[in-house]
Formats: sequence, C-alpha cells, structure tokens
Amino acid sequence: MITMRRFLALLTVTLALTGCIEFERQTLTYEHDAAADTLLIHQTYHGIYGAADLSQLNAQEQGQLADVMNNQRTFFFANWIFELNVKSFKETLANNAEPETDLLKETQRRATTNLLALLVTNVRVENGEFYLNDEGRPCGTQRVTIRNVSKLLAAGNETVRRHWEVELKGKPTAEERELINAALARPEPFFSLTGQQLRFRHPLARAEYDQLGADDPKHWKHLISEFIRQGGTMTHENGEIRLRFGRIDAKRETVTLPVAGKENYRPNTVAHLREKYGVSGTFDPKQDAEAFFKLAPKPAKK
Repeated sequence: MITMRRFLALLTVTLALTGCIEFERQTLTYEHDAAADTLLIHQTYHGIYGAADLSQLNAQEQGQLADVMNNQRTFFFANWIFELNVKSFKETLANNAEPETDLLKETQRRATTNLLALLVTNVRVENGEFYLNDEGRPCGTQRVTIRNVSKLLAAGNETVRRHWEVELKGKPTAEERELINAALARPEPFFSLTGQQLRFRHPLARAEYDQLGADDPKHWKHLISEFIRQGGTMTHENGEIRLRFGRIDAKRETVTLPVAGKENYRPNTVAHLREKYGVSGTFDPKQDAEAFFKLAPKPAKK
C-alpha cells in the first residue's frame, strides 16, 4: 500500500537513523513574504547528540556532522517531514539525465528534474553557531532562504501529480487505484502556502492512517499533541491524510516539536563541537532569528 515515507523519498534523500546525529527537539520559525516570493526559515536544533556511543561521537557521526556543516543541508523534524539537501539534489540531477522509454515515467522524470533544478538554484542554507542551552546541552541554528516560492510550489505539485500517475499504473488493487484516482481528481494542490498557512494532502488508506506511529506510539502521541497544541491539524478525509499549520494572516509562525526525546539524550557531543567548530558562550538564537528576518528581501520594483 501507499505510505507517506515512500512518497517523501521522491523529494529528498535522508540519512539512515542507526548510529547518527540526532536532537531532542527542533524549533522552526518561518516567514513567507508573498510579495517578494520568498520564504525565510530559522532552524534551531536543541540537544544535539550521537546515538551510537554514550561518551563520544563515532566516525560515522562525525562525518555526518561534517557533511551538514560543509554542505547546504537542513532538516525538518528528522524523518517526520523531509530535508533539503542541495548537494543531494545536484547529484540526483546528474544521475537523472537519461530519458525514460516509458512515457509516464519520462513525464515524471522531467517534472522531477525541473523541481530539483529549481531547488538547487533557489535554496540557500547557512549554518549558525553552536551554543549550550540552560541545561548545558549543545544546540545549533541554521538560516534558510527559499526564493521563487510560487515556482517551487507549482513544480512540486506537478512532480507529485506525475508521481501518482506512475504509481497508479502499477497498483494491483482496486482500493489503491481508487485512492489515487480520487486524489488526482481533486482540484486543490497537494502542497500550498497561503500567507503563513501550509497545507499538505496525501492519499492514504484509513487503515494505514490508523497505524501511523505504531512503532513508537508514546513518541508519536506526544509529537502529534504538540503539533495540534501549537495550531496544527492532522485529519483523515476522503481517503487522504491532511496536514495544516499556520495562519493565513499572520506575519510569522513558529513550531517546536520533539524529535528524539529528552530521555534519549547522551552528553557525547560537546567536546567534538568545541574542538572542531567552536561553541559560543553568548549566542542567543532568538536574537539571531530576529536579525535574520530583518534582512528579508524586498519585493522587486515594477
């Protein structure tokens, strides 16, 4: 059957989560300027640690951290949503140049190539400083600028539509085909951003929706309850999962969600961060976010 994780793999290549860098929770603050067609995102990762060893980062984790620091890569709540990885987008573009013989797959390839090319051109990720929070746990920030948002949304929705057309051709059951056909027939986009309100829809059987988070129900319940408490909604309607967050008329929105959880934290990262990248004693993430948003691009003069 259809799964959310399988669909999201179309848009991004993610790290395996065995023995890797993780973080307790993440704060995402964003400001969409429709006139400038730009989305600014300030990321804060709280309680960064390595999952493999109690006392230190292993070689794999050090390499993963270096990859984030040396390349334009940002995460959206670990694997619950997705990541933007400019280096990976470039590699996928290079590997996706060969035309497909199947017409539907070729249409999908072209749509995906167009989306990836737009992401490479319009996404910029800047790493901020590492610092310690009030509990003495390491945190980090990033500034993300996404330009030509309307073009990216159009390309993203086109890519999703072509993906489902390919999926539809290979589905063995009537239920699966019905779900996809119904999703394709609806006029609204799969992704949208109106003001500061994000919307997302995805065909998913009710039985699968009910099993989301079954591998870790305690964490999933906490994650969803926090998402809803901070203004989000997640529902199942007409064979689709639907997510919504943010207010159309707001100037800016912020959400903080648990990722790995405080109970999993281990103090094995600070020494490596101090030696390799430095840890600030005065950094204030809220001030950094305000400074970033003040630099917002102005709409072009007509």
